[in-house]
Amino acid sequence: MKTVTLTIDGVNRLYLYEGLPGPNLQSPVLIFLHGTGGTAAWAAEETGWPKYARSAGYTLVVPEGLSPDPTKPPKFLTNPPRWNDGSTQPGDPLHSDADDVRFLNAVIDDVFERAQDGSGPVFLCGFSNGAGMTFRYAAEHAEKIAAIIPVAGHCWIADPRPSQPVRTLYIIGTADPLIPLRGGPVRLPWGGRLIRRPAVLETLEIWAAANDCKMVPILTSDQNGVREEIYPPGVGGSEFRVQYVHGLGHHWPGGKGQLNPRIGGPAGGTLVATEAILNFCRGAPPSAAD
Repeated sequence: MKTVTLTIDGVNRLYLYEGLPGPNLQSPVLIFLHGTGGTAAWAAEETGWPKYARSAGYTLVVPEGLSPDPTKPPKFLTNPPRWNDGSTQPGDPLHSDADDVRFLNAVIDDVFERAQDGSGPVFLCGFSNGAGMTFRYAAEHAEKIAAIIPVAGHCWIADPRPSQPVRTLYIIGTADPLIPLRGGPVRLPWGGRLIRRPAVLETLEIWAAANDCKMVPILTSDQNGVREEIYPPGVGGSEFRVQYVHGLGHHWPGGKGQLNPRIGGPAGGTLVATEAILNFCRGAPPSAAD
């Protein structure tokens, strides 16, 4: 993938880019946001997005968050790249003042300029802290994206009011120790701090309300290790699906599972998220691996 550098507020920001060869009129764009401590390169390898996006005819974009000390190389524990998703306050060791909404706007504009034949719909996907940033961006610029796919993260915006409903697929593992389904105390790997996480249901209800969906989900399937529910959209709402991957910890579903299990819990699961997400982006219901 090609590395592209943009200067935002006097700071050099980067993203990885892989367009399609030859004339690809209005090819769709998939933007993927890594979690805290990850880098764009690590995330691309962990998830397998380059291979899947290429075969599906998507332009792939993987931006990188800012580390607390951008003058030093990013490191998972001591200098973790991170997105300003609204989850922290000044004084928190992981707090970021970066204007990441502006950065993502610049990334989208730059990608469109690079596309010789124009670009198609933009799909925004994120994992963990990247999922939080996905929610935040959709709350502020729903008009720029066709759908979002947050994976294993929270919506930290208390009262999101997107300019229009946003088609959404949310994915979470049932054994996630960092984003536990029922919420509760979580020991962070960064400094070993003990914090309290909200229940995942709080995020789902916040986004269902923002997306003009009914607050009680309907079970659509429970097979192949994946339970799927849908929050029915109201008259002006949009599709909101949720998939629970049985037994999966804080890992990209179907990825390499490179995060230490002492931090992320069990890897594995039957869902290959990249495939399910591409099916969702095409308009087909996401499905578990056979």
